[in-house]
Amino acid sequence: MRASDRTPLRRRNFVRLALASGVLGIASACGQQPAAETSGTPGARGTLRLAHTLEWAGKEVLGPASPARFFPAIALLYNRLVRVDEQGRPAPDLATSWEADASATRWTFRLRKGVSFHDGKPFTAADVLYTTRYVMNPALESPGAAVLDIIDVEQLQAPDDATVIFTLKQPHADFPLLLLHYSMYIIPSDSGATIDTSGIGTGPFKLQQFNAEGTTIVVANDAYWDGAPGLAAVEMVGIADAEARTAALLADQIDYNDIAPETAALVSQNANYVLNALPSGAWLVMVMRTDQEPFTDPRVRLAMKLVVDRAAMVKTVLSGFGQPAGDHPVWPGDQYYLPIERGADVPRARQLLAEAGHADGLTVTLYTSSIDSYMIPMCVAYQQMAAAAGITVTLQQESADGYWNDIWMQVPFCCSSWGERQADQVLNEVYRSGASWNETFWQNADFDGLLDQARRELDFERRKGLYQQAQQLLADDGGAIIPFFTNDLSAAHRRVKGVDRRYFDWARVTIEA
Repeated sequence: MRASDRTPLRRRNFVRLALASGVLGIASACGQQPAAETSGTPGARGTLRLAHTLEWAGKEVLGPASPARFFPAIALLYNRLVRVDEQGRPAPDLATSWEADASATRWTFRLRKGVSFHDGKPFTAADVLYTTRYVMNPALESPGAAVLDIIDVEQLQAPDDATVIFTLKQPHADFPLLLLHYSMYIIPSDSGATIDTSGIGTGPFKLQQFNAEGTTIVVANDAYWDGAPGLAAVEMVGIADAEARTAALLADQIDYNDIAPETAALVSQNANYVLNALPSGAWLVMVMRTDQEPFTDPRVRLAMKLVVDRAAMVKTVLSGFGQPAGDHPVWPGDQYYLPIERGADVPRARQLLAEAGHADGLTVTLYTSSIDSYMIPMCVAYQQMAAAAGITVTLQQESADGYWNDIWMQVPFCCSSWGERQADQVLNEVYRSGASWNETFWQNADFDGLLDQARRELDFERRKGLYQQAQQLLADDGGAIIPFFTNDLSAAHRRVKGVDRRYFDWARVTIEA
């Protein structure tokens, strides 16, 4: 599986003297000893060290369905009913098979037998029913609720311990894809009050220590149903600053991490590291809140998009490690992708601004942060491009600590970054009216209707056409300036094996002793 979701683990001149003063010491950051020492014994398992971004400023929790979920650990602790294969399709995980009735409204999943949670409790259909109801509980405010709203919770059934039947409110030919949502990592029955700190799942690792602001440690679950992991433990240290994370990697204080493109050349020249550069659907966006001025006017929103030279941004911001995007989040590797080649059109942007009452120009403040290493370079490039159309962009750089809590979805114009999602999920989760992560606050009944029609349509080509209409509407009318998709850029010490694919299995990762 990928090691990223809302924002990837990735993301540059390092804070002076940080290494010399030892502030990046992984094992000593909070006074702990390493969970497992790397030894010279043949076949011995080692400990993998990585950094995370403190995405929620220390407020991270281990509950997969929580808005503040600690994704780096969640991917190690839990399983979903389905996992994703190399083609981005659902494959068996805790479910071994599934089938729909002729109407695609009733889906039957057969569950894997002989699986236990970390506390020894057997995994059964009751846990799937509980997890689904937990995610859908409005009190939790889980981002997954909008994605999974198609499930009729009252009609959930478990005919036996190894079978679950989902009844949908309307047909959905791609329903298993929705179960790839991170909120659908399965938790034990009746664990809602404790899961945020217990981290009890069925995954290849189990929790030893949880300290989001310091070091979190998970250790091998040798009773894992898919075989004992190749690592003894994984240590995850919180480092909010992108430059500090890269410095920690190059100083051999962490073993594996996503990196920024300007670091790629340096890493590739270092014989101790392997650079992985893989196309992905991860994307950055400049978010215009459509419920706040001046972005309530669709002409202003379109003008803001038309100033972007996307190919130039890929070259300058991403150092070529990416692909141009057309203001919608469905990437070229998705089966429903709509190609939109949107070049810069400054005269048209000026005309739209004049029609909207801004003939003398427009001044906006764009909030940004180093929480993602691409954000500030993207904003600087945008500032320069927008000036050609009479748009003055003032950049307001905010601290990475707490950016998602204090800035994102709070100000009229800011940056955001997202991990790859399949089309139905991202369009519903981020742009459907009323969705909890609808960061642009865009409300469009026609868009919502297209998504509903697409889910009901059993013919693939017609379904594809509906999803593509939705992408076009979002690109033309929505509040998202999406200039590019980023490559997954990661670097690993040569002793680390198994992290060189787009979707990798944490249980099969190893580190040479």
